[in-house]
Amino acid sequence: MSTTEYPHVDAAIIDRARVILAQELEEFRRRTPNSIAWLEGAQSVMPGGVPMAWMRSLYRHVPVVAVRGSGSTFEDLDGNTFIDFNACDLAMPAGFAAAPIVHAITAQAQLGNHFLLPTIDAVEVCRLLTERFALPQWQFTLSASGANMDALRIARVATGRSTVLLFDGKYHGHLDQTLWSRSDDGSVDADLMGLDPTSAQSSDVIAYNDVAALRSRLAKGDVAAVLVESVLTNCGLVTPTPEFVEALNTQVRAAGALLIVDETHVQFAVHGGGTAVFGYKPDMLTGGKGIGGGVPIGVIGMTDEVAAVVSNNRDEDPGLVETGDSHGLAVGGTLYANALSLAAARAGLAEIFTAEASARVDELGAQLQKGLQSHVDRVGLPWTIDRLGGRIQWRLTPEMPLNGEESYRSIVLPLIDARKVFLLNRGLWDSIATAGPSVSYAITQDDVDAYITAAGEFLDALTALD
Repeated sequence: MSTTEYPHVDAAIIDRARVILAQELEEFRRRTPNSIAWLEGAQSVMPGGVPMAWMRSLYRHVPVVAVRGSGSTFEDLDGNTFIDFNACDLAMPAGFAAAPIVHAITAQAQLGNHFLLPTIDAVEVCRLLTERFALPQWQFTLSASGANMDALRIARVATGRSTVLLFDGKYHGHLDQTLWSRSDDGSVDADLMGLDPTSAQSSDVIAYNDVAALRSRLAKGDVAAVLVESVLTNCGLVTPTPEFVEALNTQVRAAGALLIVDETHVQFAVHGGGTAVFGYKPDMLTGGKGIGGGVPIGVIGMTDEVAAVVSNNRDEDPGLVETGDSHGLAVGGTLYANALSLAAARAGLAEIFTAEASARVDELGAQLQKGLQSHVDRVGLPWTIDRLGGRIQWRLTPEMPLNGEESYRSIVLPLIDARKVFLLNRGLWDSIATAGPSVSYAITQDDVDAYITAAGEFLDALTALD
């Protein structure tokens, strides 16, 4: 990409970032020879040398091969240690090998990982989730993607409609019906390859925080569900306006649709997620990732009214469909709500992700924001460090973004790539281009201080123009 693609950023700064990136990538390769060799050898048995495509595509540098982790740090095959400020894309907010979760899954594994039957942890996990998100009933999947898929199916049955309304800049997992965006010419285009093109016919996308567009789209009378992230995070950081939240809370149900709030990326940035902070009143709430501390899980919270839809439309053995005896909701999975996932979730929610611990995350997040902003101001760059609890974002625009299009202006890849590889070489893992650093529940004061110091060194290098 040329510097003309980022007209709002000084071209000299972008050119300098490219020089830094080239230098830091060379150093990173020098520090990771064993990982590089392992990945090259693994390509004979795995595409790209990785067991899951994201392990290669999420990073704009060669990934390392992880061997162990403890607390806020992990070690790679070359013996490099990294402080994890990405929290495995928010899947590991408890940190690595968190004792309560390790003990819980060890004890449960000795009793049995799964039974395809309820286990006693389920009720307590529901209670803890209700305490946090205020919805009375819950179902479980293996991922937030699975939770969103099931929530949309429930909404279709509850409303008798098929269209899902989404917002630009969103991410709700790799579902055919949610991986669509609206282009400049007004068409709805696929975000990725391999989607069923017919799913676009029942998906629509409007701008986040646009109350008029929401009202107009709902008026068509075909929307089954409005699926919204409580805060946009996959395009930077975009918080909702009070008017937008109020419109979602009142107009969606008035139009005969259901409101589904996706908390997956925000649920551990602030206690209670954006639902509590901004006052959403959803019919369903979805989450996943870090709830299980790295053990796969997804959750769907629902009102009693929505829960009745699930109870009244249970699916039976699929083989009975041929006899006309069964035609229920297409939800569930053989490994959903397994004993190991629920044991991990109970330990994490009860012993790690507490309100008191969240207050500590918020305080460390505030310190990180303040420290980074002081360095940005010191070197004279016109940037702002935004924050939501423990989640930080570098903003390169003068105004807070209101939607995905505005927020993407801060995703300036030469700057992001240079900063992240610079930090890698100083023991700080803050990968994935669209994500800012996240303060996990395992991050320490020393970790925050180390990040601030290294970021200051990067800004010094970036602004040391010849």
